[in-house]
Amino acid sequence: MAVRGKTTDLIAFSARQSPRWRPALAAIGGSVMVGFMPLLVLRLYKDGISAPSMLVWRYGLALLPLAAASALAGHNIRAALRAGAWQITLVGATLGVGQTLCFWESLHTLDTSVAILLFYTYPALTLVVERVVFKRPIPRRPAVCVAVILLGAAIITVPGMSGGLDSRGLAWVLPSPLIYALYLTVISLLMRHYPPLIGAICLYLGLAASFIIATPCLGLDIPTTASTWLLLLVIAFGPGALTVVLFSYSVPRLGPGSYAIIANCELVTVVMIGVVALGEELTVSRVLGGALIASAILVHGFFRRLDHVAGARFDKSAANTQIPPRQTVGWPLSALGGERKVRAPRRHGAG
Repeated sequence: MAVRGKTTDLIAFSARQSPRWRPALAAIGGSVMVGFMPLLVLRLYKDGISAPSMLVWRYGLALLPLAAASALAGHNIRAALRAGAWQITLVGATLGVGQTLCFWESLHTLDTSVAILLFYTYPALTLVVERVVFKRPIPRRPAVCVAVILLGAAIITVPGMSGGLDSRGLAWVLPSPLIYALYLTVISLLMRHYPPLIGAICLYLGLAASFIIATPCLGLDIPTTASTWLLLLVIAFGPGALTVVLFSYSVPRLGPGSYAIIANCELVTVVMIGVVALGEELTVSRVLGGALIASAILVHGFFRRLDHVAGARFDKSAANTQIPPRQTVGWPLSALGGERKVRAPRRHGAG
């Protein structure tokens, strides 16, 4: 039997064999850790560390444990970059930086509840982007789950809104959900060819490089106390290094739409931390909103069918190699429009 032409069937078979709850749990774990970020960042702000400086330290310090883990795993980062992983770095340096900077800068002048509510429209926008990119209909269950999540987010955040809407804050936050939706879509395509550690390192290389290059203009705040350094290390290792590995593992397996829905665990975590650590009132609206979001995540994450786009497009065999094969998608048009089939080499004497 000829080997040629069997790649798509093998990829789909491999995807079906992988337990679907593993990437869902990875997405939940990473999102919960990111949910601690506002609490940690507020403490850094009080210590005189600005948002751009925090991001420089977060991405730069996170690369140290990522590089060490990659070396222990025997990955060849240079070979991966030459093979096409530089595209992940480029996405991090553009779309990744854009969505991160837009959201954190909006918090300086915009009410936090408004910024969170507007940003968490990204699951709906991600489904729209998937419809445009993959030309696939939006399934009923994800659409209902997204609607329930948006309702829950509104119930949580609207009662906390106060004051007017700052135009500068709105100018920063309005592009962020769309940029993040595009970011998820493109990164899910590119990361499917690489092990999570390689994907994570390449992504953070782009993010770190962009913010370091901007340091002469934005400035860099140097921590002056041991407690500030400890906070930066916690951010770099937890919501930084570990989270990006979980992200790199889960996104190509779940697909951008499913990940965007499950990642709303971050909002539930933020609410819980506000009540437990910051002494905020546990109101009926927060309980109801959190319950709606959690129920939508559970229904979609653990009772969903296998995402046929993620299943058909995730190359498990390529992701398990130490030196990834050359990318089969170009940048940027073919990455958004699909991929060419990866054909196995012809065997001499194959029938």
